[in-house]
Amino acid sequence: MDSPVEPRNDKETGGVTGGSTPTSVILPDMLAWLPPLFFFAVLMGSPVPGFLVFMLIGVAHAWQNWRQPHSANAFQWTRQDTWLALCFMSIPLFKATTVTWAEAPVMAWKNALQHSYFLFWPLVLLGLDSCRAQQDKVDRAIALGLLAYSVFAVGMQMRGTPISEMGGARQNPGIVAQMIMVVGTWNLLALTRPGLQNKVWQATFALAYISSYLVLVLTTRRLELLGFALLSAAVLVFRFKAHLTWLRAALALTGFVMIIGLLVYLRWDKFALGFEQIAQYRIHGANTAGFTTNSWGIRLELWRVGLAAFMDHPWLGISAGARPFTMQAWGAPPPELFGHNHFHSHLIQILVEGGLLGLLVLSVSLIYSTRHMILVPLKTRPEAALLAAAVLGAYTLEGLASAALHYDKANALLVICSAWCWVQTRKTRRLSA
Repeated sequence: MDSPVEPRNDKETGGVTGGSTPTSVILPDMLAWLPPLFFFAVLMGSPVPGFLVFMLIGVAHAWQNWRQPHSANAFQWTRQDTWLALCFMSIPLFKATTVTWAEAPVMAWKNALQHSYFLFWPLVLLGLDSCRAQQDKVDRAIALGLLAYSVFAVGMQMRGTPISEMGGARQNPGIVAQMIMVVGTWNLLALTRPGLQNKVWQATFALAYISSYLVLVLTTRRLELLGFALLSAAVLVFRFKAHLTWLRAALALTGFVMIIGLLVYLRWDKFALGFEQIAQYRIHGANTAGFTTNSWGIRLELWRVGLAAFMDHPWLGISAGARPFTMQAWGAPPPELFGHNHFHSHLIQILVEGGLLGLLVLSVSLIYSTRHMILVPLKTRPEAALLAAAVLGAYTLEGLASAALHYDKANALLVICSAWCWVQTRKTRRLSA
């Protein structure tokens, strides 16, 4: 049986905190402010630098644990910690395994290395645990970060450089929208959290929530806009389920449909273009005029090619070296028309790379992490469970029609957010063998 993880006697009780470490004894105030600073700057480029910082703190913590394993401040690693770490580490490890049957092993290795962030999940966990940051400080930092970024986005729009056209590694609108789904939902959880009495912060969280929609509209991203609305509805239903009657549920559903209608109306040009692209693809396929800029037409072609490749290699897939622009054997258009290096669907990506074996690995990891991060702690640590559900929900929705785990910022953010949720969950839980 694993040793119970005992709660710490923190000086402040305003939020959920991590654990005590030798590092945090030396620089407690500095370390305590690192997570809030990170989450404040998420939309401004902090995921990768923050990942490196927390990982290095974790290295220092692991070194101290190795030197003084019986210290009162040592991190008490448990069996659940190990299995959960393996769930996240399985992403690059399985991709690396596919090198053994890859026709393009170099590209398979590159794909695995691109996801190497998940190998360091245990160290990031130790680093975040060292900081002893409070959840309420993180909540406020997220709200202020959303407000700050919305001011930036509106300013760029007024200057004639909308964020939807910025692109590049720094301000890719798709990545920004994906991260807003995560931190925006966390902000809504803070706004609706029981016990919030401060009127100023209530107003701040509310403005930050509105700002999330504003920035999503400015990015012109349809998937994330609708996904955020769906996550918001799920949070509100869970928060107020005790007060729901059939009449209130009907009114809430009507209101939700009206909000979706308003969002579609605000970006009707993009939605209408998407419907037209689907119609044109159904008629002309990859020969559609302007196919290289046909967002939904390209997605449908990517999925068609990916499923054709999976049907030919159903058990092990092609390997992590699979790239759409190299798959002319399954009817893919020429590379100059089809330069994509992922399939805009995480499920199809898994099936093409790893076949049914890859799907099994993904399913086991999702089931285990969902059970121990969401379902089990929902009664004893509901706020930590809801944070984890928001992260998993956002990445799942993103993966339906886009690349949820392809870019470094998104991968680094998932590592940090999931580790943060686990720090909160393990504070008072008791584990059984």
